Amino acid sequence: MAANIELLNDAGDVITSFNFGAIDGGTDLGIKFFVKNIGNTPAQSVRVFAQRLSQNDGLDFVQMALDNGGNPGTYTSNLAEGLSIGTLNGNDSQAFWVKVTVPTGTTPAGNPRLFDAVVEYTGT
Repeated sequence: MAANIELLNDAGDVITSFNFGAIDGGTDLGIKFFVKNIGNTPAQSVRVFAQRLSQNDGLDFVQMALDNGGNPGTYTSNLAEGLSIGTLNGNDSQAFWVKVTVPTGTTPAGNPRLFDAVVEYTGT
């Protein structure tokens, strides 16, 4: 089977969005996710993106990092470039973290921290 990428939450469920719910200002929340190649050929240049849903300002507070031994590595907030995973061989997976840091004084009312989860890659 050709390369085929899925995004999974920490429970192993397939996801299409990162949903942090309503988070009060002054709060920092990181959640572990996985990107997995369920195909049997390599997926190359794998990148994960968080993209804005509607008028939600929460995307401004998102950072992502590769997993480093069960903990987040260095976070990046450059969402235009996404998080570079590299190559995933067939049946390989890579853990990564998504963190939302909401500034003090920001209200969660009517503004859930919810983002599309998008992955891009090349492969056959």
